Amino acid sequence: MPHVCLPSFRRLRTLFFLGVFITGYFGQVIHADPAPSGMLPTWSAVPRGLDGTVHHVSPTGDDSAAGTSAAPLATIQAAVDRLKPGDSVWLHEGVHTGGDALAVAQVRAQGTAENWIRIANAPGEKPVIRFNGQRGLILSGVRFLVVEGLEIYGESDLIDFPEAFVYAESFNNDDRPRVPQYFGVGIRVETNDAGEHSHHVIIRRCRIHHTAGGGIATARSDYLLIEQNEIFKTSHYSPWGESAISIWESRNHDDRNDVYRTVIRGNRCYLNDNKVRFWMTKTFSDGNGIILDALRIDQQILQDGYHEPYTGRVLVTQNVCFQNGGRGVNIYESDNIDVVGNTLIHNSQREGSRHEIEIGRSAGSRVIDNVIVPLPHQPAVGGYEFERLDFSGNISVEPSAQPLGIDAKLADDGTYHR
Repeated sequence: MPHVCLPSFRRLRTLFFLGVFITGYFGQVIHADPAPSGMLPTWSAVPRGLDGTVHHVSPTGDDSAAGTSAAPLATIQAAVDRLKPGDSVWLHEGVHTGGDALAVAQVRAQGTAENWIRIANAPGEKPVIRFNGQRGLILSGVRFLVVEGLEIYGESDLIDFPEAFVYAESFNNDDRPRVPQYFGVGIRVETNDAGEHSHHVIIRRCRIHHTAGGGIATARSDYLLIEQNEIFKTSHYSPWGESAISIWESRNHDDRNDVYRTVIRGNRCYLNDNKVRFWMTKTFSDGNGIILDALRIDQQILQDGYHEPYTGRVLVTQNVCFQNGGRGVNIYESDNIDVVGNTLIHNSQREGSRHEIEIGRSAGSRVIDNVIVPLPHQPAVGGYEFERLDFSGNISVEPSAQPLGIDAKLADDGTYHR
């Protein structure tokens, strides 16, 4: 096990008085400086028209009931199957399970720009979604949807590590049945069976933890806002090499470039790591706080016939990532990523991972005004095969760290070499 270095009170106090952020141990970062020049507005992520029917769900309910507060449904799936534009699903106190080995619930509902759809905790209540399958929630071809205020627990703390390791070592993505418990992702956003991609999706104020796979993972999606979530102890056992927040192979809903079409803001990602190897490379590859992955290329994994690079600009801002096994923020095969005003503390805890931020095969990205506290004697930032990178205004407060700059000792596969 790598040595886990806790950030000292003195360092955190120093950051406070620098005026770069104001935070408690789990507090939201508030970046104090004016926005750097060239920043775009975010897409208009304001849910509207949520004045339809509220479908109530309680673990003590009945799926044949009316779905009212007095007669709630029992399962999330029964509720989301009733959703129409403008409707909401409210989860009440208790532990919500159900579903199958694929997911507790698969959401296929589509709102409109005038009438969104919402899945949320009932006001003042703290429901928990508990699962040990491949997904907690699947958002499949959804649009104009907000998910908020949910706790999702994936039971990965109950997995036997030696068994998981043996399974991962033999996994090669063939036709053999998967063991669902090793692939659990808290919330997965993806296309539906008709090939319709998800867009205009908000995931906020959720607490996602102990998932064998990633916390929040998106694929072939656009117009995303992922904000103010707390994600920890995820990604340990999936052979797919996952991370707390993963934006992978996004699909263009349109070609707008006057707004940020993907925004990752104000999240707290910590203690996420890979404890088994990624099956394709046989390396411990990820376990990042946040990864922007393959937005410029088609890795030929989905085999859905879509090959266009993502043209939207991405904003990663005001996030706190600390003590993750992989990087705090990893940009891989992705262009036009703005990493601005984040706080990254003692990531790359795992042997073989070295940086708080890594930029690999990226063009037109910006790393600006971040507070970076690398582990002692570790380089803060690494990169390879990047171009037109704006790296400025970043602050390191680790006296024993290497000088703040871009570590050039990376091979073109991201591995470190001396």
